[in-house]
Amino acid sequence: MHAPTREALRARPPLRFRVGRNATKADIFLWERDGARLIVKDYAPRPAWIRFTLGRTMVRREVRAYRQLQNLTGIPRLAGQVDALAFAVEFVEGRDLSHFRPGEVPVDFFRKLLLLLESVHRAGVAQGDLHHRDILMGPGSEPFLVDFSTAAFREGSEGSLRRRLFAIACGTDHRAVLKLKHRHAPQSLTEDERYELNHPPAWYRLGKRIRSIWRGGRKT
Repeated sequence: MHAPTREALRARPPLRFRVGRNATKADIFLWERDGARLIVKDYAPRPAWIRFTLGRTMVRREVRAYRQLQNLTGIPRLAGQVDALAFAVEFVEGRDLSHFRPGEVPVDFFRKLLLLLESVHRAGVAQGDLHHRDILMGPGSEPFLVDFSTAAFREGSEGSLRRRLFAIACGTDHRAVLKLKHRHAPQSLTEDERYELNHPPAWYRLGKRIRSIWRGGRKT
């Protein structure tokens, strides 16, 4: 199924699936037609300063990531771009990990998730800011990754600094999965994984310190 046009969205408004958490986040819509279902990620409802800056950049980045990962099982298929502010991917029946309590996620899910993440990285994409809402448990308890608005790409990363930043993004993804594994199935962590969690690399400690300072500054 192809992505709907903007005119089609206006003529037949889709069901709003999720409202953006803040002014910089896209709204998520469910589009249904002829028995097929798509998820439409749309920045059109956002303020003008977001639509003409961040929104367009995020759409280009996500579309590029989905296109680059189209051959991987566990990545929703890209249906196409609506316009500069929106795109559509196939709907995946399932729930993200924020809907599960500790002990409810099968242990083998995280093994599959780590394998999927390795495939994504080998394809030259790093999610960059992976969290529980970006990971779906789909049919058969299979993992799916969504939301590549913060993706980093190996292609175009010429130079030691860019290569290093891509490697850091990959490391951040891997660590995020281990943290989720610790939350949902701590008994399944290997000794190496426990060591990795207990000994964060310098770049992670620095990033955490910067975020702490930034959040503290925003409160004052």
